[in-house]
Amino acid sequence: MAKEQKFPFTIQNVTEEEDALLKKYYKGYIRPFVRIGPHGYLWPAGYGDHAADIYNLDVRPDDIWVTSYSRSGTTWLQELVWLIQNNLDFDTASAIPVSTRYAFIEYPTLASEVRKPTPNSSIKGQRATEEDYTTFPNLPSPRYVKSHSPLSLLPPNLLNTAKVFHIARDPRDVVVSYHFMHIMFRYFDQSVQFKEFWNLFKKNLILHAPLEEQVREAFEQRDHPNMMFLLYEEMKKDLPDVINRVCTFLGKEYTKEQKDKLNDYLQFDNMKNKSPFVSSEDEKKDSELKFMRKGKSGGWVQYFDDQMKKEAEEYMKKYLMCTKLQFPNVNT
Repeated sequence: MAKEQKFPFTIQNVTEEEDALLKKYYKGYIRPFVRIGPHGYLWPAGYGDHAADIYNLDVRPDDIWVTSYSRSGTTWLQELVWLIQNNLDFDTASAIPVSTRYAFIEYPTLASEVRKPTPNSSIKGQRATEEDYTTFPNLPSPRYVKSHSPLSLLPPNLLNTAKVFHIARDPRDVVVSYHFMHIMFRYFDQSVQFKEFWNLFKKNLILHAPLEEQVREAFEQRDHPNMMFLLYEEMKKDLPDVINRVCTFLGKEYTKEQKDKLNDYLQFDNMKNKSPFVSSEDEKKDSELKFMRKGKSGGWVQYFDDQMKKEAEEYMKKYLMCTKLQFPNVNT
């Protein structure tokens, strides 16, 4: 076991004004929300309690980690990676939810102090994970890991030890999807309008924010031999190419016919039907409140009024300056 290291970052409460605004929307949280590290990543107090435990997790050479900011295509990439690494075992992938096959490291730290981490009433009997940082050390190898934490808050030897994937997405599409996820999982009341969510997002008053710093951290490591940085838009535009690149990265070889079958399996509509969560009857009637919603790139436009579009343009300038990313043009 690696020697435990002191957690190197400050954990401090948000301002009283910020906390009051956050608790107007996030339900069931009693203690102040916190910001962690020099970029001020926003988390509930529960993450602060266990940030050192997560930072000091043992990493094994055969671990595979999939990291992202929420709603960036994480589940889609998880399935792609798992299947390529597991000899295209479609039967297991169809029978066992991806949420069971991957440990969601920080999941328990997201629970409010009132609403303990039990199955959400709007999701029929399913949690977002079965394994997390508490059970991770005892899982058999190879371990598959999902995390929405930035690289700086994860074990410092991660990249030099295990394979790591990071997926990013146009933040305007992210914020729309994240809004509906907040309502679906009852973080926010259903009455909260997207414009309110957007205003919080701009102020980095949404869980895991700031998005651009998390993406920048990963993008700066894109040339590390153990890092594969992907864009959601690349998967939408040319999934067969991404499949080929992931195969190369993981040292796996498959025939064209096998990869074609994988490509068919991973089509977004198929993935929606294999979503790890089963929505309630009410949510089945609303395409916005599905775990995997529409899968569009550029769909954000329909949710932004003219003023918000101007604000989004300014946001994107800052985002691209920070991350140095470029997004391919995708129409579907």
